[in-house]
Amino acid sequence: MDITFDKVLIFYNNGKFDNAEIICKELLKDNPENFELINLIGAIYLQQKKYNEAITQFKKAIKINTLHPSLYNNLGVAFKENDDFKESIKYFEKAIELNPNYSEAYNNLGTVYKILNDYKKAYQNYNKALELKTDYAEVYFNLAILHSAVKNYKEAITSCEKAISLKKNYIEAIKLKALILSDNGKHTLAIKEFGNLKKIEPNEFFKYETQIFFEKNNICEWSEYKKNKRKIENYIKENDSLANYINSLKLLSITDSLEVIKKNMQNYEKEFKSKFRINKNKNFYNSKKKICIGYYSPDFRNHAVAHLISDIFKNHDKDNYQIVGFNLNKWLDDSITQKISQHFDKFLTVKHSSDEEIISKSKDLKVDIAIDLCGPTTDNRIGIFLKRVAPIQINFLGYPGTIGNFMDYIIADKYLIPNESQKFYFEKIIYMPYTYQPFANIEINYEEKNFKKEFNLPQSGIVYGCLNNNNKINPEMFNCWMRILKKTKNSYIVFLESNSYSKENIIKEAMKRNIGKERLLFFPYSNRETWLKRFRCIDIFLDTFPYGGHTTVRESLMLGVPVLTLRGNSFQSNVASSLLFTLEMPELVMDNIEDYEDYALYLNNNPENLKKVKEKLILSVNKSKGLDIQTYVKDLEKAYKKIYDNYQKKLLPENIYIN
Repeated sequence: MDITFDKVLIFYNNGKFDNAEIICKELLKDNPENFELINLIGAIYLQQKKYNEAITQFKKAIKINTLHPSLYNNLGVAFKENDDFKESIKYFEKAIELNPNYSEAYNNLGTVYKILNDYKKAYQNYNKALELKTDYAEVYFNLAILHSAVKNYKEAITSCEKAISLKKNYIEAIKLKALILSDNGKHTLAIKEFGNLKKIEPNEFFKYETQIFFEKNNICEWSEYKKNKRKIENYIKENDSLANYINSLKLLSITDSLEVIKKNMQNYEKEFKSKFRINKNKNFYNSKKKICIGYYSPDFRNHAVAHLISDIFKNHDKDNYQIVGFNLNKWLDDSITQKISQHFDKFLTVKHSSDEEIISKSKDLKVDIAIDLCGPTTDNRIGIFLKRVAPIQINFLGYPGTIGNFMDYIIADKYLIPNESQKFYFEKIIYMPYTYQPFANIEINYEEKNFKKEFNLPQSGIVYGCLNNNNKINPEMFNCWMRILKKTKNSYIVFLESNSYSKENIIKEAMKRNIGKERLLFFPYSNRETWLKRFRCIDIFLDTFPYGGHTTVRESLMLGVPVLTLRGNSFQSNVASSLLFTLEMPELVMDNIEDYEDYALYLNNNPENLKKVKEKLILSVNKSKGLDIQTYVKDLEKAYKKIYDNYQKKLLPENIYIN
């Protein structure tokens, strides 16, 4: 018996679960009350993600032996994996009741509370697990995730390092440490960690090389840029598994290929479908007097999304629409949060709520249309949309591209998604009549003032500028900008200083091209008032490609600074084009980099023409119906009404054109 049982364990530990199951069932014929064998079958089903079958086996084992703590712990794990957290907690607590020194059960209980966003109880249980087992590497790793979730990055790094010291080559902990370092702008240290991972997991060499490539992009270090870009695009085209997903925002910074972007998002959706049970049920509510719109975002704060969207909430027709805000913000709320919250009928802070709790609150409020203002960006809660938080779900503003089949619509315009590009989007398109992009009103005084003097910039000559994040800059665009400087006298270019490394590398790259560092100017991050003033120092804003400026471009145009942009194929490359066509400024939209460069030189060499372009822009901003927020909200509500009516008629989502 022992030899055969050992053989089962060998199969199990080597991942040969079918073989292990066959032997277990054979052994059970002679000994049907052997709870260890039944428990092992349950563990096999757990590994195979057959959670209901695992639950049945663990319960069967418990009936035979009601006092074995590990059986309750295993049952708790099965319920956790099956997203039944209430039952999961019950069985972990039972395991602890039977064995108060059961550190593994405390760790598992902490993880459930972490999933439920009850961080206080998660901390308590993790700390209890460490009291019982001080060298428990997995608990330190879980604590690192928890610290990271609440933006306590210093403690997160410390916990990662402790986990790594206790468990040699702890891959997940090293990965997490690298990602936290990256999020904190410590890109050279992140590169070092990903380099270590290449050595530990040589079979995953390309995956870590890709991470290093994007980290180098963050600091404008472009060695072998074209070669690596091509490799990544081909890798996505040729691979289908969820393991091949590339961070979507990072990908948008290097490719304009709609085919590559959609394929990558298919892999993203597979990843989440493997974690969540998809709910396709849409039949929640009957027709009623007011349509309930829910806006879900972690960015109701000093963030680009809030700066764009806040006036929508202010101008909604509250007689016909109930507006609910779901604040997912894990940072401290600020004055913008306070200001925005006043314009909702209800504003719920749900950062510590589980997916199920948010969905339950949404159902209680009878939310008809759920607007995801985040997409697959930082602090997203994509799970609530996969599990269907409302009958109609819309991808809007937070992420510039397609997300997945679980979204019904994406809000766009004809410049962002022409008819021939619709096939590259999972969602149906809501076409706004002008630009897709809203914008909160800012006080603008177009009177001449010497902003250049205020910020110690050169008083004469043309100042070009690009205040987009440095990771959007690539060598092709940088080469173009340096050629512009080389061909013009007394001209300068100002950058946002995203991090100290990128500033250093931009200066090095310019000097390689024989451009002196005195012609390069840098603005560090600042408060919003200073940020907006800085745009007035710029004569011509040079947009990036393929990931162009979005909020920065809107701010530049609103402040009377012309933006020169390249038109592409993708959503993220065409936002500036959308705004410029709406303003009837097509002369600033270029189809190739040669024309882009030529027009930048033309404006430099013809100051009267530059003056006329600026005057035309200011006039267009002031008179454009497409930029009027009240007109925008009325058009948006027409779209909401149309898709809601179609839903009530049980029609499938279709492309919607608002005239």
